[in-house]
Amino acid sequence: MGSASSSSSCFQPNYGDFYLSSAHSNIDARYDVIVIGSGYGGSIAASRAARAGKKVCVLEKGREWRPGDFPETELNSAKEVQMTFHGNKTVGDPTSLFDFVISPDVAVLQGCGLGGTSLINANVALDCDPRVFQDEVWPKTLREDLETMNNTDKKRALDMLQPTVYPEKFPELPKMSRMAKAAAHIADIESLDATKIFKRTPLLVNFNDKEKNSAGIPQPACISCGNCCGGCNTGAKNTLNMNYLPDAKAHGAKIFTQVEVRGVVKDPVSDGWRVHYVHHLRKQKSFKVKEQIVRANVVILGAGALGSTDILLKSQALGLELSPNLGKRFTTNGDAVGFSYNGESVVRHVGKPLVKIRKKPHKAPGPCVTSIIDMREQEGKTVDQCFVLEDGTPPSSTSLPYNIVIRFLESGKDTTSGDVQKTGRHVIGKGMKNTIAFLAVGHDSAAGELQLDEETDRVWVNYPNIGESENFERVRSTMEHATTSLKGTFIPNPYWAGLAAKMRDTKGIVTVHPLGGCGMGETGAGGVVTHAGQVFVGDSSEVHQGLYVLDGSVMPRSLGINPCLTISMVAERGMRLMAEERGWSIDFESSKVLDLESTRARPGIRFTERLGGQMTIGENTGPCELILTIESEDVEQMLNEDETHQARVHGNLTCEILSSCPLTVSNGYFTMFSLSEDKVQSREMTYTLNLTSAEGAVYYLKGHKLIHKDSAFEIGKKDTTRLEISVYKGESEDGDEIGKAKLQIRGGDIVKKLSTIEVTHASGKLERLKWKTKFCTFFMGNMWQIYGAFTSGCTPFDPTAPPREKRPLKLNGTEAKVYPIETEDGVELYLTRYQGGSKGPVMLVHGMGVSSKIFSLDTVDTNLVEFLFAEGYDVWLLEWRASIMLPSANEKTTIDLCAEYDVPAGVKKILAVTNQKNIQILAHCAGAAITCASILAGKLHGKVRNLIISQSGFINVPTRLNWFKAHLKLPQILYGIGVEGLTAYTDSEQNWMGKILDQFFEGTADVTTAFDQHCDNHVCHRITFLYGLLYEHCNFNSATHETLHEMFGYGDAKLLKHFALCFAKEHLVNDEGKDTYLPDFKKGLKSQEYKDKIAFMDIPIQFCSGEKNKAFDQASTARALQRVAEAHPGQNYERFVVPDYGHIDCIMGKNAATDVFPYFLRFLDKYAEG
Repeated sequence: MGSASSSSSCFQPNYGDFYLSSAHSNIDARYDVIVIGSGYGGSIAASRAARAGKKVCVLEKGREWRPGDFPETELNSAKEVQMTFHGNKTVGDPTSLFDFVISPDVAVLQGCGLGGTSLINANVALDCDPRVFQDEVWPKTLREDLETMNNTDKKRALDMLQPTVYPEKFPELPKMSRMAKAAAHIADIESLDATKIFKRTPLLVNFNDKEKNSAGIPQPACISCGNCCGGCNTGAKNTLNMNYLPDAKAHGAKIFTQVEVRGVVKDPVSDGWRVHYVHHLRKQKSFKVKEQIVRANVVILGAGALGSTDILLKSQALGLELSPNLGKRFTTNGDAVGFSYNGESVVRHVGKPLVKIRKKPHKAPGPCVTSIIDMREQEGKTVDQCFVLEDGTPPSSTSLPYNIVIRFLESGKDTTSGDVQKTGRHVIGKGMKNTIAFLAVGHDSAAGELQLDEETDRVWVNYPNIGESENFERVRSTMEHATTSLKGTFIPNPYWAGLAAKMRDTKGIVTVHPLGGCGMGETGAGGVVTHAGQVFVGDSSEVHQGLYVLDGSVMPRSLGINPCLTISMVAERGMRLMAEERGWSIDFESSKVLDLESTRARPGIRFTERLGGQMTIGENTGPCELILTIESEDVEQMLNEDETHQARVHGNLTCEILSSCPLTVSNGYFTMFSLSEDKVQSREMTYTLNLTSAEGAVYYLKGHKLIHKDSAFEIGKKDTTRLEISVYKGESEDGDEIGKAKLQIRGGDIVKKLSTIEVTHASGKLERLKWKTKFCTFFMGNMWQIYGAFTSGCTPFDPTAPPREKRPLKLNGTEAKVYPIETEDGVELYLTRYQGGSKGPVMLVHGMGVSSKIFSLDTVDTNLVEFLFAEGYDVWLLEWRASIMLPSANEKTTIDLCAEYDVPAGVKKILAVTNQKNIQILAHCAGAAITCASILAGKLHGKVRNLIISQSGFINVPTRLNWFKAHLKLPQILYGIGVEGLTAYTDSEQNWMGKILDQFFEGTADVTTAFDQHCDNHVCHRITFLYGLLYEHCNFNSATHETLHEMFGYGDAKLLKHFALCFAKEHLVNDEGKDTYLPDFKKGLKSQEYKDKIAFMDIPIQFCSGEKNKAFDQASTARALQRVAEAHPGQNYERFVVPDYGHIDCIMGKNAATDVFPYFLRFLDKYAEG
C-alpha cells in the first residue's frame, strides 16, 4: 500500500480560459489539409500534417471540453445526451457529449467533442493479440509492415499518449483486490496461471504532477475519482486535447468545433476536395443552418467508425464513386458488460464528484479501469474465442440510474444461498457498495453493416442476431464465475439478457468500441480503403488522390481489446506513408510546445442576423438572403479599444442569380458605429466579406448601414435594419461591380436576432451578464446619442441598469415557432406559435403602443400564454403593424389598413398551418378594434369561430380624460405640427428637454389620477398621458411596474388621430370619420346597410371590461353587447366586468390568471373544437 494518494495533491491547474479551438469566422476558404474529426486518428493526422509544415484545419462536430466542464451529476449529464433512434428521430443537441445511436440489435455510445471518444473512454492502452494481425482480412502490405508499425509507429504513439499502470505506491483499490480474487477462481476452473492472467492495465492517465507535459500542457496527478468515462475534471487523463491536439495547434493547425461535415466531393476547379459543412452553435439556431464549403488538397477523415462512414455514405449520394463495401464489416469489438451485485466486500462501486473526493480521498474508487483478467492465452482457443475482462467504475453522473437498474429492475442470479447479511444489505440499500462492474472486450464476426437512415439522416447499425454469437455466452459464463468468487449476485447486461432485452425480445449489444465500415482491403472489391487509408474508386484498385480515412472505421475485423492504441499505431503508420507518398517531411524531432498564452481566451460576443431583399445583376433581379454570424473574440477590446469596433463574420449568401448554391463567407469583417467617411455627423455599420461559390467563383461583398438622424422624430430602426450591398468580382472592390441589393431585417427576425446574442468564453453567469450588459449599453448608448429618446420606437432599455435575468416560459420544453408573414400591402408581420395542444387555435391580438409581450410577460407567475398553453390550446400571437417589436411601428397607419390587411393575413396564415376552417380570437383594446373592423368589413366571414373582446371593440366610449383629449383634438394637433408619434420610453440619462417633459408628464398624471395611483416611474407617467390610466397599480407587482419600459413604446400619431375620431363618434369610423363599418349607425336595424354589416357579427362573442377602466368607459362593451344582441337574439353573447381592475391589468395583472383568465377559458372551451 502506498504512502499517499494522489487525491491529496494540491497542484490543480486552472483550465478556465484555455481553449484550443478558434471562432468559426477564422475558417479560411482553402487549406492544404482538412482533418474531419478529432479522435485518435484525426488528432494524429492533424499533429503530423502540421509538423510537416502544412496549413491544417481540423473540423470537429462536438464542442470543446476542458477539465472542469464535464457534468458530474445525473441532471447535468442528462443535458449532454443525444440519442438517435433508428427509423425515428434524434433527441438532444447534435453537439452533446454522450452520443447514443440506438439500432435494433446494437446500441453505440461514442464521445462527441474535441478529442472524440478519448474524452469519455476508460483510458485502456492494451496491445492486440498478435494473432489478430495474422488474419488475411488485413491487406498483405500491412501484414508485411507489422515490424515497423509495432516499433516505429507504436513508439511515436506511446511517446505522445504515455500510458502507465496504476502505481504500486498508490493506495490499494478494493476493486483490484476483488479482481485478483476473481482471477484466481477463474484460473482454477480454466486451469490457468492466476499470476499471468491478472494484470494491471496500461492507462492513458497521468499519475504525477506535471507543470508541463510533452505538449506544454500542465497536468495534475490522478486523484482516482473514477469519473474517467464521464469526463476528467482534473486534467489528469491523457485525452487527445492534452497531447496530439495541442501539438497540432503548436505547429500551426487551426481547430474548429461545432462544425458538422455533411459530405466530401471533388472540387471542379482544382485537383483537390470540397468539404460541405454546417455550424452547430447552440444559441444561433434561430436561423436555419445552411451548408457552407471549404476546400483542401488533402482531406483526412478521422470521425470514427460511425462518423467517417456516415460522411462517405453522404458523399456517395453526392456523386463520389466509392466501394460497394462501404458500411460493411462493422464490428462491436465483442463488447459486453456484467455486474457482481452485493458481494461480500465493499468495492467503491461508482465515481465520486470532485468536491466529495477532495473531502474524503480515502474513499476514492480509482480510475475507471485498473486491472484485467486476460483470457487471450488459453490453450486450444482461437483468437476469436478470446477476450479480456476488466474492472469498471461508472462515473458519478450515472449513480442514480445505475442504482435503479441494478437494485430494482434486474433480478440476476445469486451465487450464494442463505446469506442473511447479504439479504440485509440488499433490503437497506447497501448492496450497491459491494458491487463491481465487469467490462469485457472480445470478438464478433464483423458481419454488421452501417447504413444511412432516411428518418434521422445518420447511420445506424444493421447487425441481426449479433447477441446470439457464441462468444457473448462465453463472456457471460466467465463473468458469472468471477461473481461466484465474490459471493455476489450476477447480473448480465440488461440490454442483452435483462429487462430491456426481454421487452424488445432481442439480445442487444452495447458497444463503446465500434469499428469498421470503411475497412481496409486489397482493392475496392474487398475493402473501402487501402492499407494506408487511401479511399478506393468503386471496386477497383484505383484510389481517390488526396482522400484518406485514418480511424477505427478502417479496421476490417474486431481487435479483442480496447482499440485506442491500435488505432493510434495504424494512424501513425498511415501518416508516415502519406508523407512518403506526397514528399512531405514530418518533423518528429521538433520540441516546440504550445504557448499557453496563445490559448487564453477572453470573453467575446456573438450574434446572428438575417437580411433579405432583391439582388440586381445586370438585367436580372432575384431574391437575396444574407445570414451572418458576427463574433468578436475579445468584446472588451472591441468596445473600448478599437475605434472601429470591429468583429469577424461568417455565414452565407443565398442568391440563385449569382450561384445555384449558397455562397460561403470567409475573411469577413464587421464594424459597429464607426465614423462615416462619407457623411458628416454620421456613423456606419460596415460589412466586408469574401464569398466563394460551389462552382469556385470568388466575389467580394461590401455593405453598409448608415446611422444618421434625418428628422426630429426618427428613432433609428430603419437605419439599423436595412443594409445596402455591392458585389464585385474577385477578392476586393478593385474588381468589376456585378450586383447591388437593398436588404432588410424582417420584423420576426429582429426578435430572433436578439435571442442569439451570447457572450462566449465567459468564466460564469456573472461574467456573461457583465459583458452582455456592457455590449447592450454600448449599442443603446450610441443609439441614444444619435436619435434621442422622445420618439424612440426601439425596444426600451435603461443604459444604467444591467439586463435582468428573465425566467423561461413554462411550456414543458416546447419551443415557440415564429412565422413571418407579409401583408398584401407589403408590411412584414409575424406570428409566434405556442402549441400546447389541439384546442383552438386561438389568436391573441395586442393593443397599440405595445406588443404581444403583454400576453407572455415573465414578471407574473402565470401569463395568458402559459395559462392557455397549460389548458391544451394552440396559441398564436399576432404582431400587427403597430407592434413596438416591428419596424412598421414607426410608419403611419390607420385602423382601416390594419383591419384590411393585418388581421386577415394573420388568420390566413394560421388556417394554412393548422389546416382548420376557422379560429378563435382574443383581442385587446386597439387589437379588438381592428379585429371588429376587419369582421365588419367582411374580411373574416366564416373564419372566426368565436371572439373575445377585451375593453373595446366596435363601440368606443371614452372616459372623461380621453373624451377631453379627443374633443381637444390633441392627436390631430400633434400630427398637424409634424409629430409623427409619441413614446412611453424614458430613462435616467435624459437630456434637459427630456427631463422637463418627464416633469410635465408626471404633473399631468398626478392631476388626472387619484392619489393612490401616483408613483415615481416616468414611463408610467408617459403611459397615463398618452392613453389614460391603463391599470390599477395595486394589480401590478413591482417587477411588472419596474419593467414597463420593456412593454410600452412608440405610438403612431396618425393611428392615435384615428382613434380620437372613433372616440368623438363613440363607435368605429374610418380614417375620414365616416360610418363605413356600421352605416346609418343611429338608425340601427331600421337601415338595411346597417343590418348587412352587423350580420357579420353573428358569431359567439364575449365582452370584458375592467370595473375601473380609465381608458374606455364600461359602456363600450355594454352598448356593443346590446347592439349585437338586438341584431341576433339567438346567438350566444356574454359580458363580464372584472371588479377592481382597470384596462390592461386584465391581461398583465399579477392575479389575472385567477381573477380574469378563467372567464376567458370557459368561453373558449365552449368552442374549442372546430
